[in-house]
Amino acid sequence: MTRTVKTLLMSAAAALSAAGCATKYNGAEQAMSIEEEHPISVDSQTVTMTMAPSAALSSLDRARLRAFADSYMRNGHGALTLTSPGGADAGQAAEIRAALSEYGVPEDSVAAASYRTGEGSASDVILSYTHYVATPSACGVWEGQRSRDFRNLRSPNFGCSSRNNLAAMIGDPRDLVEPAAMTDPDSAIRIRGVKLFREGSVTASETDGELDQNVSN
Repeated sequence: MTRTVKTLLMSAAAALSAAGCATKYNGAEQAMSIEEEHPISVDSQTVTMTMAPSAALSSLDRARLRAFADSYMRNGHGALTLTSPGGADAGQAAEIRAALSEYGVPEDSVAAASYRTGEGSASDVILSYTHYVATPSACGVWEGQRSRDFRNLRSPNFGCSSRNNLAAMIGDPRDLVEPAAMTDPDSAIRIRGVKLFREGSVTASETDGELDQNVSN
């Protein structure tokens, strides 16, 4: 009986000791995932380009417009706004719209706006659109680092560099907020697959006969 009680007491002491270790070394910080500990914030920013009034677009103006249009088509969201001074000649704005259409910007993606100008102030034409920027958390936190740590806890910098690399590689940071819209399916490929199926032919893509393929059992 005494031996049984002694065994139970030792087991209880060991359990309490283990529980104490778990409480000390496995707190709220250790419960956080890498994504929570090193978040990537996504913010919207406005990209603008100003063009001075002129009778016609110069070669430099057209080069700037082409670069601006390419950037909008890659990273822009929403409308590309063309803001011109109220009461000014609409010829330059029309020429800019035509150039944007020539450089691949759909006409229905360009929105027109105007602003008031004071006497003697500049009458620039302003182009703008919205894009998104991914900003990772800063790395380089070295507090609490020791040469030896037997608790097997991850360091404050663990996973930070990979999260920074992910933020730098994302083509469109808005995809972190919500997925991009799906494009229309290729009808020609669908019809070809249905036709081959009806003919009893193989619908799968052809494989390279020189490849050595092994199927595991």
